[in-house]
Amino acid sequence: MFLFSTLFSILLILVKKLAHRITYKSYCYEGSESYTVGQKIKKNCNTCECRKTAPKKFEFVCENKPCLIQPKLNDVINRGNYGWRAANYSFFWGRTLEYGIRYRLGTFKPYRETMHMNEIRTVDRRPLPESFDSRRRWPRMIQEIRDQGECGSSWAFSSSALASDRRAIQSRGRERITLSPQHLISCNTRGQQGCEGGHIDRAWWFLRNQGLTSDQCYPYTSGHSGHKGHCRIPRGRHKRFRCPSGIQDEQYRSTPPYRVGPSEEDIMHEIYNNGPVQATFRVMQDFFSYSSGIYRKLPVTNTNPTNQGWHSVRIIGWGVEKSGGRQKKYWVCANSWGTGWGEDGYFRINRGQNECDIETFIVGVWAKRNHLRRTRRRF
Repeated sequence: MFLFSTLFSILLILVKKLAHRITYKSYCYEGSESYTVGQKIKKNCNTCECRKTAPKKFEFVCENKPCLIQPKLNDVINRGNYGWRAANYSFFWGRTLEYGIRYRLGTFKPYRETMHMNEIRTVDRRPLPESFDSRRRWPRMIQEIRDQGECGSSWAFSSSALASDRRAIQSRGRERITLSPQHLISCNTRGQQGCEGGHIDRAWWFLRNQGLTSDQCYPYTSGHSGHKGHCRIPRGRHKRFRCPSGIQDEQYRSTPPYRVGPSEEDIMHEIYNNGPVQATFRVMQDFFSYSSGIYRKLPVTNTNPTNQGWHSVRIIGWGVEKSGGRQKKYWVCANSWGTGWGEDGYFRINRGQNECDIETFIVGVWAKRNHLRRTRRRF
C-alpha cells in the first residue's frame, strides 16, 4: 500500500511538471505576467501581440513606430557631454513621434515668398549687455507660459502671445491684455487648419485685418478636444460685442509684421529695444525630451524630414553660460507646452549658430495705434 502511494505521488508530480512545461510553451511572458496567443500589451507607444512564431515558440511581436520618448536615447544624452539634460516626461510617454509632430508643434514651414519679406536691420550699434531678459526689463508685461495641449497650434499661441507682449510694452503697461489663441484657431480659417497646423503670416494677416479679442472673452478649449471648434466671434470690426464667456469685449488689431535680419546682433537689438520676437524653427526628436541646459541637436539625430516638424516660439532674451573656461551663448525662449516641460516652460538654445534654423525667420510686430492712448515706436 505504501509503495503504491509513493508511486502515485511520483506520477502526479511528473504529470504536473509535464503540464506546466506544455502550458509554459503556449504563453508569452512579460515580466511575471503570462499572456495567451492573441492578447495585446503596450510597450511605450507600440502595441505588441502574443503570437506563435515557431512550432514550440511563443513571443510578443511589436510594432516598430518611433516613440516620442525613448529612455535609451535619454540615457545617451544624460551620460554624454552635450550641454543639456533629457527627461522621460509622463505626459509624452506612450505617444508616437508622429503624434508629437502633429499635435505638439503645428507651425507650417514659411512659404518661399514669406521668407523673402524685406528684412529690417538695426542701425543701433550701441554695446549690448552680456545677458538680457524681457521679463526683467518689462515686469508683468510679458505673457506667461501656457500649454497648447493636444492641438497643433503653436502658430496661434506664439502669435497671440507676441502681440500681447508688444501691446503691453508699447502702451507702457496700460494695456496688459492676454489675447486669445482660441480666436485664431477657430476663426482664422482661410488657408489655416486649426489644430492641424497653421501659417504665421496668415495669423498676422488676421490680426491686422480682424484683430483678436481677449482670452477672458474667448477661453482656450482646443487643447482638450483637439478640434478647432466653430468660430463664436462675429465677423467684421465691431467696437463692442458679447463674448462666448458672456462679457463685453472688442477686437485688438496689430500692424503688419516685419522680419528682423537673421544676424545675431540684429535679433538682440530688436529684443533689447522693442521686446520679444517670434521665431520659427525645426524640431528634432530629441527636443521633446529637453529638460534643462543649452539645447543643441545631437550629432546622431535622424534628419529625415518625416522625423521632424516646424514649431514657433518667442525669443525673450539671451545669455552666456561660463564653465571650464569656456563660454556658451544661448537664446532664452518661451515654449507652449506648459510649465512642467523644460525649464519651467522655457528653454535655452545655442545662439549665433542658427541652431535648427531658429535665427532664419524672426518676426516683430506692434499694436494698431488707434487702440492706444499714447504710443512710442522705436523702429
